[in-house]
Amino acid sequence: MSDEDLVTRAAQHITQGDFMEAMALFKSHVDANPEDPAGYHGWAEAALFEIQQNGNIDDSGKDRINEGQVAAYFRKASGLAPDNSEYLAAHANALLEFDRIPMAVREFQKLRDLGASDDEVDVSFHLYEAARMLIDAVDLKTDFDRSHSFARQYVPVAIEFALLGLGFPSANEATEYLAED
Repeated sequence: MSDEDLVTRAAQHITQGDFMEAMALFKSHVDANPEDPAGYHGWAEAALFEIQQNGNIDDSGKDRINEGQVAAYFRKASGLAPDNSEYLAAHANALLEFDRIPMAVREFQKLRDLGASDDEVDVSFHLYEAARMLIDAVDLKTDFDRSHSFARQYVPVAIEFALLGLGFPSANEATEYLAED
């Protein structure tokens, strides 16, 4: 089976909800093609879907899938393809999912910088979603207390991401727009 067929078959397993088989196929692809980010990204996506759908705690109370491994595979994919906004966003989203908010923000900032440096790359959707997820994560962590120091640190970042996600070139320009009569 060709590498392309293997990746396609793995992706089909994801769409069918057979995440563990997809992970096995993507792992085979990674082993055969260690410089191809698609295998790392695919494995991590399948693992994250498995965790989200079926939980991550086994009968003995241990993690079924190592969240650090998931984050590492997302990081590897985005490192191999630093101009791929999908890989950067997936890595940052996984970090938020695993309650690693400061690390997620750094990855979203890389995504923001990628969008600012390349007119061909539209990251607005990713940043808008990042804002929503970041606010949710901060609210849960602070029990909805926006005066909490953690919230005061990250709510402005979420607002910046939301404004950029709405298509403003910068938060300052959005603020100027709001200040107009």
